[in-house]
Amino acid sequence: MTERMSHSEYVESVRKQAASLAAGILDGSVNVLEGALKLSALRHEVEVEPSDNDFTTFAVIASETDALPVGEVRRHWSTEALARVEPEIQSATAWARHLAVPACQSIVRRFGA
Repeated sequence: MTERMSHSEYVESVRKQAASLAAGILDGSVNVLEGALKLSALRHEVEVEPSDNDFTTFAVIASETDALPVGEVRRHWSTEALARVEPEIQSATAWARHLAVPACQSIVRRFGA
């Protein structure tokens, strides 16, 4: 017999996942652009206010960088095309890191790592 997770247990598990992603961004083990995209996707699952500053930050980063090849989609890009957009990716990464660090620190504090 399989036990079902309660709603509050599910929310808690997603919050831990968000904290783990945020900690990964902070320690460099998670790419900030990929992490922001994943955290933005978790926004509603963690049950925070729609105007939550931390998750709004990740939504902004994801929105501003959604055309860039990060994560798995890179596999579908040619080496030449990746080389052409690499300066833009580097610039976006620096910009995103500046915004993401305080939000990541806040999420780790709020939800634990």
